[in-house]
Amino acid sequence: TKLLKIGIFSKLSRISVRMLRYYDEAGLLAPGEVDRIYINFCDPWPPKGQAKRRLTHRGFLSTYRQVLRPGGQIHFKTDNQPLFEFSVEELPQFGFALSEVTRNLHENGPVGVMTDYEAKFYGLGQPINRCVGTMTEWDAPFPTTFRAVKNQWLDAFAGDVSEADLGKHVLAEGNYLWHIFSWKLVPCLEGGGARDALAALPAGKAYLFYEGKWNDLPYVKPVELPLAANFFEDLHDVYLVDKDFTWTYVHTHEEACGPYFCRAGT
Repeated sequence: TKLLKIGIFSKLSRISVRMLRYYDEAGLLAPGEVDRIYINFCDPWPPKGQAKRRLTHRGFLSTYRQVLRPGGQIHFKTDNQPLFEFSVEELPQFGFALSEVTRNLHENGPVGVMTDYEAKFYGLGQPINRCVGTMTEWDAPFPTTFRAVKNQWLDAFAGDVSEADLGKHVLAEGNYLWHIFSWKLVPCLEGGGARDALAALPAGKAYLFYEGKWNDLPYVKPVELPLAANFFEDLHDVYLVDKDFTWTYVHTHEEACGPYFCRAGT
């Protein structure tokens, strides 16, 4: 499982790096020792480009899985409906079985202990959403849609790129994911160095996806390494990754751009 860098986790959780290191040294967040995590009324980060900052995003869920014991739980409350719908979709995809799902917790009167924020919005008649996610045994599947694989690719290889640069050079109409490399936003190997790095990978399964559409559908499929010498002939804007998104290789449609090879976190 890929963990968030401490600097990224610090920014997203708004806990200082110094305090996170203290928690680690004190053994407060040792693997498998936490029974329950409460996420109450967190920032919804509504823009789509900010999804990775949501505390129920897959990046955080992977981190929670490291500290929760088997059968540990996440108790989640929010007054934000779009965030709740995002969360009840995200949690099951990353090994948390949903229960106690409600979109109006206090419909028939107050339930449990309320936070001050919760009591305020209850008094205003604002519905409170709540669910419980129980961690189950789970082997992360490789995403099967372009949208899912694109989001995971960006999380893995563009995590340190600013939202402004992503919006301008990568996500805006007419741009490509591989522009994080061509615009030098992320360090990588290029040209012959990239080809050599791909050839040096051990034999085994990798995954290929096209940016855009292939036969009118987003295309994601497994492939076996090493690849045939003519594998990329007539292919454009295709990406190779391993199952855990620790490396990627990109073959572009531009003769002067790429290919590119990058290891996550470099």
